[in-house]
Amino acid sequence: MTTDVTGRMPVIETRLANGLTLLTQEARGAPIATFWVWYRVGSRNEVPGHTGASHWVEHMLFKGTDRFPKGVADKSVAGCGGIRNGMTWLDYTTYYETVPSEHIALAVAIEADRMENARFLDAEVASERGVVISEREGSENQPGYALYEAVTSAAYRLHSYGRPVVGFKHDLRTMSRDDLHGFYRRHYVPGNAVAVAIGDFDGEAVRELVDREFGAIRAGEPAIYEPPEEPAQEGERRVTVRRPGPVPLFSCVYHVPAADHPDTPAIWMLGAVLGAGRSSRLYVNLVATGLASSAGAGSSETLDPHLFRVSATVRADVEPARVEEAALDVVARIARDGVADEELGKVRRQFRAGHVFGTEGVTSQARSLGSSEMAGSWRRAETYLEDLDRVTTEDVRRACATYLVEKNRTVGWFLPEGGAR
Repeated sequence: MTTDVTGRMPVIETRLANGLTLLTQEARGAPIATFWVWYRVGSRNEVPGHTGASHWVEHMLFKGTDRFPKGVADKSVAGCGGIRNGMTWLDYTTYYETVPSEHIALAVAIEADRMENARFLDAEVASERGVVISEREGSENQPGYALYEAVTSAAYRLHSYGRPVVGFKHDLRTMSRDDLHGFYRRHYVPGNAVAVAIGDFDGEAVRELVDREFGAIRAGEPAIYEPPEEPAQEGERRVTVRRPGPVPLFSCVYHVPAADHPDTPAIWMLGAVLGAGRSSRLYVNLVATGLASSAGAGSSETLDPHLFRVSATVRADVEPARVEEAALDVVARIARDGVADEELGKVRRQFRAGHVFGTEGVTSQARSLGSSEMAGSWRRAETYLEDLDRVTTEDVRRACATYLVEKNRTVGWFLPEGGAR
């Protein structure tokens, strides 16, 4: 096997007897290693009444086990100069440690123990109930989040992507300790998980280490809720949020395909043409003209079809309707006239630079691999730049004309009230 210019070896995929998938990659550039475990459970897999369960369970898995009582894992990782964290999103929940490479065994031990032995003590569940409700309320107080949630909910009729990752407050108040522990036992099993190890280590030794720590964990049968397919939208939807706030906010979303769709690279390029930097179409036509103080566009890497967003913050002295008209006109002109070769070339260079800097360290490299695997395949992270390089100006125009159309959009406004405007 040969290395690339960073000293990284190829990714090796293996599967333990109990179903755990393991991705390992040697990277000899610095004496650092990172170890992640990704679970295929996020808000996508939650049912009404249990929204926010994935996020709350993530909190509970930092509360300790018999092997690593509360605070011990944190102190152990920090004591050797490492960092650790976790996060929950639509398609996944994930945890990681990045440590000096000689301490990779500590990271593997923490994550193997966390998969099976979290305690869910009644007092800790009660304490975290207040924490997650406070997170929910903090988000509710932000005009941008309030609009985001209202527009997302209006855009979906059936699919669980229409529900917030943090959950609804009613569910956070009523879920029990047994609800959370049952959710954990159903979803935190090897067959529903992918481990990713990248760093300055011997790959075979790390694979043996992971097998020792994780191999004895029961295989389990992940009981994953699969959301229903979202029906095609058949006309524009509109939603307005009115509450105190500084300035109007505009958000327009369009349904677009999942990450594995052939049009996805063109949709990502379209997002950059519209919203990346001071030369982007939205900046030139909304911000530079004094209509908006900021504007952006783009979509996410998701397992199921999700949303492409166009957004803007309206200047205080501007009529909101002018901003909506200008933003939709920008989209319509790309659908009709396309983009120039030079424009696409500049965006391509931006993507390349962002990818190089964004995957510079082993932690970011592992996150890229894992998030792509959660959205279908880790191999897409390996071909990311090549996929973008194949996108043509006609691909971008066609993607815009196909997806960013009136009947496929949901338009949302946050309009300040109470004398703010």
